[in-house]
Order: sequence, then structure tokens, then C-alpha cells
Amino acid sequence: MKWNYLIALVLILLVLLGCTPKPSTPPSPTPTAPTPTSPPDTTPPSAITGLVANNAYDGKVNLWWDKSTATDFDHYNVYLDKTDMADVTGMKPIQQIKDVATCRYQATGLEDGTKYYFAVTAVDKSGKEGEKVTSVGATPTQMPKGTKDPDIIVDVYNSEMTWAGTTLLRDSHNPGKHRIIEVNMLGEIVWQYMVPQNLGGAGDVELLPNNNILFTANGGVYEIDRSGKVVWQYLTSKIDHDADRLPNGNTIFVFGMSDQKSDAQVTEVNPKGEIVWQWYARDYFDRPPYNSIYEEGSWTHANAVTRMPNGNTFISLRNFSMVVEVDPKGAVVRTIGEGVLVEVHDPEVLSNGNILGAIPKVTNPAHAIEIDPKSGAIVWQFRWPRELLPQGTRDANRLPNGNTLVVGGTKMVEVTSKGEIVWQLGLKGISFSSDNEAKSSGFYKADRISAQR
Repeated sequence: MKWNYLIALVLILLVLLGCTPKPSTPPSPTPTAPTPTSPPDTTPPSAITGLVANNAYDGKVNLWWDKSTATDFDHYNVYLDKTDMADVTGMKPIQQIKDVATCRYQATGLEDGTKYYFAVTAVDKSGKEGEKVTSVGATPTQMPKGTKDPDIIVDVYNSEMTWAGTTLLRDSHNPGKHRIIEVNMLGEIVWQYMVPQNLGGAGDVELLPNNNILFTANGGVYEIDRSGKVVWQYLTSKIDHDADRLPNGNTIFVFGMSDQKSDAQVTEVNPKGEIVWQWYARDYFDRPPYNSIYEEGSWTHANAVTRMPNGNTFISLRNFSMVVEVDPKGAVVRTIGEGVLVEVHDPEVLSNGNILGAIPKVTNPAHAIEIDPKSGAIVWQFRWPRELLPQGTRDANRLPNGNTLVVGGTKMVEVTSKGEIVWQLGLKGISFSSDNEAKSSGFYKADRISAQR
């Protein structure tokens, strides 16, 4: 018993003195090979594409470009010089833009009459920059001055976002005073032509490469110089809506306002007035369901024609709600947008191959639409805000900066790809009692003539 007591006492003393057994030490881990590191990325972002420059008037130039595709994008650099640029190494940018989606810039404080060159690069987060560039040039000038018309007003003008220039259009809102006018960005009239009373109002109006004006009116198609002198004409009662001067000097036009199955919907004449080509819709469409269509006194109501770069002809058939492409022999190569391009007006083929057209009915979900011709899918659309809704939309033109000029009966607007209105011209305090009155007296078509030409 005594020994048991002594042994217990010794154990207690050992615990108090910290003489507990030490835990065993775990074995050292086996060394692992270091993880290999990737070589540093030395490739700069791809070169910027789609760069365009336009005189924005009064010491300003506007730039637009395609969005950078760099996954590690940090910012854009904008460069300016008075000589053409191919390499911006060592140059200091005039502006850095951090938002990859902001693909525009307005250069200000420039000297009117001096040509400037611009380039844009993308820079990644490690500072790499594609320094090889293709620059574009522009020369700022003063905005052409004009005369104010109390009936015409521009109440939206964002100079940083518009494709500046003058706008050419027919103006028939004043009974007995039909005219063709060219207005500046402020709505001032910088040129006008009073259409003779016997011709009624003008229809389609376009600027020719020689600075003359081609227009349709009652009884034919006419070319005038800027003094108003008729320098060429082709007289026919079977013409309306649209006429184009072709690169070979011929003129092509449509007839659809009261066309019948016996009529040619498209005619091409040479400078001597000789018919060199015609297209008859009956050769392809005199069959169900098209042969029984008849609206507003016309069969097809053909309202636009364009000769395509491939030699084929692009024709709008409003009553069929489609456009067609026909070859030089008149055979239909393809039909586009049937049932989607509802009563389409003045469609055009865009550089990306898509089709842009105006849709006149105010009840339609959209009033200007861009469709993929292969699938018929709508890829862009614009609908007038309710407070601006004009009577009938009959023209939509894509501008070089990606904006679209949309023309209605009492208003026309320039809108961005996001639908933002950046320019708006209208008839002040004027409305029409009916859609037919809007057709005859309101805005019909308009062309933006670039300030940079």
C-alpha cells in the first residue's frame, strides 16, 4: 500500500513538471515538382475595324468604329495627325476611352478647311497595343447657312452622334407650292426647286454624282441642274415611287400605283430614252395566291427598284409584302421577307446582306425593320414613340455610322442602333386629316448627303 502511494505521487510530480511524453513527429512531405507557368501573352489586341470619319461642322469631326473583340480589353486610344498614319508607336493619343462599347468620339477645336487624319487602337490590361493602323481623313468645314422656314423645325440635334450633312427631300405640305428642298442640320433651307404646277408634287428625289437632281413626278422622270434647268427627261404616265440613275448612265424606274397584270413593273431606259429592259411580274406571279390580289387599284403596287452589284435587280412588291431579286433575263432568283415586310416601302440591301425597309401601318409592331434574308428573322427594328407617331412611314436609310434615317408623314428622325433619336425634323403644327393626305402632302423620302464627300 505504501509503495502504491509513492508511485502515484511520482506520477503526479512528473505531470506537474511537464514531463509528458512528446508526440511523434510526422514524416516530412515528399517534395513536388513546381507547376509550369504559361509564357506571358505578348500579342496585342487586333486592329480596330470599321473606322469612319465625318465632318461634323464648325471645327468638329465625328468618328465611329467597330467594337474591339479583345477579351482583356482595357481602353481605346484615339490619335490625330495632319498626315496619314500607319504606325502610332511613340505618339500620344488625344483621348482614351475606357468603355469597350463606346465606339465613337467627337474631335473638337479643329481648324475649318484643314484635313486631319485619325486612328483608333485597342489596348489590353497589360498595356499591349496594336500600333499598326489604317487612318481615315476628314476636313471640318462651316455648316452651310440657309433660310429658316416657319413650318419646318429641328427640335433634336445631338451633333456628337449624328452623321452630319444636308438632307434632300420633297416638300408638298403647302398646297400649290410643291418643291424639292435641301436642308442643313438646323432645318434651314440651303437649296430649293419649285416643281412646276403641271407636274404636281415630286415623288422620289435623289442626288446624282454630277450634283444634279433626279426626281419622279406626274408624267415622267426628270433630271435638273442646280439652277433648276431640265437637262434630261423621260416622259411616261407609267412611273411612280422610285427612279435610279445607273452607273452606265441608264435610268431605271417602277410603276405600281395602278399597275395591272399587263403592265411592266420595272423599266430601264438609256440616255436616248430607248427602253432596254423591262420586267413583268405576271411571268412569275400570275398564279395563286398572288393572281387574285388587288389593293388600292393596283396589282403588285411595285414601289422600289435597285440594280444590284451582281447585275440582278431588287424589286419591292408592296401588295405581296415581299421583295424579289430577278436576274437579267427576268427570272426570279429569290423572294425575301414574305409576310414579314408588311406593305414594305423603299427597302434596301445593306452592306451585310440584310434587308432594311419601312413599314407604313401605324398599328404594326415596328415601323422600320432589318431582316436576315435567309431566315426572315428581324435583327433590328424601330418603332416611333407614341408621342411622335406620324402618319405612315415610307422610307428608312442606313447611314455610314450605323444610324438610320426614318421618314414619316410629318416627321423624320435619325436614330442609333439602340433606337435613340439624335436628330429630328418635323412640320411645325401641321397634321393631315387622312393617310391619303399624308401620302400626297407629307414627307415621303429623304436622303442624307454627307458633309464629308
